[in-house]
Amino acid sequence: MRGVYQASYLDTFATHMLAAGSRPGAVDVGKAFDLIVGTSTGAIVACALAAGVSLKTVAAMYLEHGHEIFPGQWVRSVPLLGTMFRGSGLGLRRGDAALRRYLATVFGRMTMGRVYSERHLALAVPAVDLSRHVAVVFKTQHRGHHDVRDIERSLVDVCLATTAAPILRSMARLSEPGRRAASTVYVDGGLWANSPGVVAFVEAVDILGDRAEPHRPIHLFMLGTLPAPADDEVAFRSVHRGAAGWRFGLGVLEASLSAQSVGYDGLASKLAQFRRDGSLAYRLPAQTPADDLQGFLANMDDARSKVLEALARQAVSDADRFWANDTPGEAQDPGARAFREALNAAPIR
Repeated sequence: MRGVYQASYLDTFATHMLAAGSRPGAVDVGKAFDLIVGTSTGAIVACALAAGVSLKTVAAMYLEHGHEIFPGQWVRSVPLLGTMFRGSGLGLRRGDAALRRYLATVFGRMTMGRVYSERHLALAVPAVDLSRHVAVVFKTQHRGHHDVRDIERSLVDVCLATTAAPILRSMARLSEPGRRAASTVYVDGGLWANSPGVVAFVEAVDILGDRAEPHRPIHLFMLGTLPAPADDEVAFRSVHRGAAGWRFGLGVLEASLSAQSVGYDGLASKLAQFRRDGSLAYRLPAQTPADDLQGFLANMDDARSKVLEALARQAVSDADRFWANDTPGEAQDPGARAFREALNAAPIR
């Protein structure tokens, strides 16, 4: 559900860019980049950018239909009852059907192959093949014969696979393009690439190698979804906690996702430094979440209207602050300057 933050953030910043240039229309934000990578809920936003879908359309899907994608919101918001509800699997089938329905409304029959052939944008989305316990990345055919496996795979299926968070959502059983009667079960790409900056950087290196541009600087821009603030004070006896103490797996999942976000950001920054060619890994700035929002971030499946609206407001505030504080000039942060230049070069629809 936190993808509403990313969609609202990018849409707000793009709106500032238009107003500053006195240009009518809307920025095609996806066209600002050569490669777009997203995991889990971020993959929905990434696919929308790559396919040219309006960010307002994506935000509206979360705001208007989040309670259907995660049914039983009133139960989920109650600490003990919420844990029991999630552990029982109640509502998963209905939520899966709702997500599939609304993704189809947003993306139609768009495939990975069509994204690249029609939009000329590279797209990569991490997931996990559960039957083999291996990491996979769904890709457009941006590397020619190296990446043709997913040409016929729909964006709907890609999003269902990478958002299939264990316990919170149904697993995604997908048919394999070109293989009759073959299917694979996928789960959330966040299990190994919750913050996919490193995936994006490595993919960019491969792309530049294919284009015989190995020394071209890579500008990596990263935008998260306001992870829950760390607050897991462990009492002396709690170090021996079992499944119940870990909220039947949810506590482990949350700790893993948060740790990845910090660790992979650092790795991406190091990769950029190692190139010594002006490459950079820049995380778009965000403020500390407002007090009313911090209390809601503990549950990744909290899709109550007041929570989603608070996320959208926070995104607008963060983008407004970024715009106001980032004054072009000699003292401007190189990452901020590169981000502005990328959006400035994007076409207007």
